[in-house]
Amino acid sequence: MSNSQTMSLDQRIAALQQTNGELVASNNTLTQTVTGKMSAINATVASAEARMDQAIANLAASHSDMRINYYDGVAHSKASLEIEADPDQPHMSKWKLVPVTGVGYHQYPVIGALTKAHLKHGYSYEPGYSESPTQYASDWSHSVMQFVLTNENASSEQINAELERLGTTVYTAGGWNDNAKMLTIPCLKIADLHPYTRLFVRFVNRTSTRVSGDKQPQNIVEFGGNATFVVDRVVNYPHIKA
Repeated sequence: MSNSQTMSLDQRIAALQQTNGELVASNNTLTQTVTGKMSAINATVASAEARMDQAIANLAASHSDMRINYYDGVAHSKASLEIEADPDQPHMSKWKLVPVTGVGYHQYPVIGALTKAHLKHGYSYEPGYSESPTQYASDWSHSVMQFVLTNENASSEQINAELERLGTTVYTAGGWNDNAKMLTIPCLKIADLHPYTRLFVRFVNRTSTRVSGDKQPQNIVEFGGNATFVVDRVVNYPHIKA
């Protein structure tokens, strides 16, 4: 015979009341646990949302905070700049200041930050392509441009030394088209020079991909075509690492 059959009515009522109390206590404990977990989840979500909002704000600030060198949109070329070949690397020219007019071309950039040169025009071509009867018989070079933002009073030798010291990659611009271009460029600081910065350019001859691999780039002054560029502005982003 079961216990419930031997218990009196009062005992059964008391047992039911005890069981009900235990259920209520368990339910309260469960409710408190769930409430605590939900509070922890809500706090974690709120913290994540705050971090995301801050990241978005930082991203917006990093792209909106700019230090700009303004240029005048004047066309320059190998011929107009009267370039000189680098005596140690005659397929390259010496670095030369990009000429300016007006105002707004000086700046104090952040060294090591992302720096972009905006070109309205960056045209280069292969004169050997038009040679007849044999293409590339005498001129197999293609002149392109490189840019660097650094102290206004820097010499070509100082720029080369700093680029070599840092192991910096200098990208090229120039193509057989009329497109505007944007190029990532080095931003350098030469010790003991006035901090005003301006844009420098040099021209570099590459061997045409249409000729055999044993051909070497030729003298930059005499070969490779009269590459031309037009600068709109140079933008330094202080909060974005290069």
